[in-house]
Amino acid sequence: MNRNELPGAGRAPSPRWLAAVPLLALGVALGVASADVRAAWVDAVTTGCLTRLSDDMVQPWTIVNPLTSSTPVGTPLMARNFSLHTEFAYKPATVPHTLVIAGHWSVGPIGSDSIAPTNIDGIGLKWMTVSGAGETPLPFSSYPTALAADKLALMINDAVGSGSSGRLSGYRQYLVLTKPANLLPPGALQVTRIADNREVKLYARDFLTAAAPALGTIVDLSQATSGTCSLERVYDSTGIVNLGGGPPPPIPNKCDVVANQIIPVNLGTFSVRDFPNANSTSTPVPFAITLNNCTANAKPTISFRDKSNKPTTDKTILQLYAPGGQSLAEGFGIIMTNRSSGARIAFDNPNVATKYVMTRSGDTATIQLQAQYLRTGTVAEMKAGYAGGSAEFTFTFP
Repeated sequence: MNRNELPGAGRAPSPRWLAAVPLLALGVALGVASADVRAAWVDAVTTGCLTRLSDDMVQPWTIVNPLTSSTPVGTPLMARNFSLHTEFAYKPATVPHTLVIAGHWSVGPIGSDSIAPTNIDGIGLKWMTVSGAGETPLPFSSYPTALAADKLALMINDAVGSGSSGRLSGYRQYLVLTKPANLLPPGALQVTRIADNREVKLYARDFLTAAAPALGTIVDLSQATSGTCSLERVYDSTGIVNLGGGPPPPIPNKCDVVANQIIPVNLGTFSVRDFPNANSTSTPVPFAITLNNCTANAKPTISFRDKSNKPTTDKTILQLYAPGGQSLAEGFGIIMTNRSSGARIAFDNPNVATKYVMTRSGDTATIQLQAQYLRTGTVAEMKAGYAGGSAEFTFTFP
């Protein structure tokens, strides 16, 4: 009963309520309420356990830092989080118990930074344990180290006598650049296994709390409580990276990309008389779009979209716009041409846009373009005015 609902709350208790107090006390003394007294928080001991690692506990790999020619050694390139669920059965115990999750790289050695080499020379994998205290590298050791621990203090009604529960332990993997980007091997940079048949071993063990190892210390598995949760899970050189059903995607070779980059192109001022015929054009103005710090294997492409979003039947003509208050020119458009191929650039929805290959030279990638006005209307349709255009360009790194 909630305290605010007690009879007489906020005023002197009635005689009837006072009379009920000794009766309640008498009932406890005689054991009338013994069933309620027996249900309490008591210590527990596990009677067995298993682990469950399902795909919904493994998040996809994400890029945390782009790989360019200027990316420093030691930079994490990709990361993902996942959890290991240890399920166990338990029963009441007379002394406190602690469930300890332990683990280690069992085959090595591994570098002092706890990064294991992979099938890609220059890309390593770091396995971290994640807790409220932050990230800790999974150690290389001949013996496991305590990674997580939970005291098994569970509410058990000993009229039932047993129960089941589980513990989640969190982990994070990184793919890390371990040598200069210009020394990486050619081709796709896809990590599919750990080098030299290295393994990761994880354990779940039930210890008496008084003897449980502290976090970060060596675990003597022989000291665990016999007949309780005792689990070992091994991830081999491919299983380490195949959590969640498959290896990580290839690491894209990239260039430095400046967000919201603007390249102004001044097409000049013309009279409508400078366009005597249909499809007449103005003098082309050359310009280029360049990316820097490209890795040796970067193969960037570029696509374009007309930011006006005006409907058009010809996707190669950029529609005109005029700033507020200015008269808009009519009967004209803007075309851009790839100077390498001579083909006109198409401006389309990003999902279906044509992608144009950029030319590599050293650690740069460039596309050479030119822009000019194009007459699109009849004499009656042409009108002088402001003739601006705006195209958005997007880079892709296959």
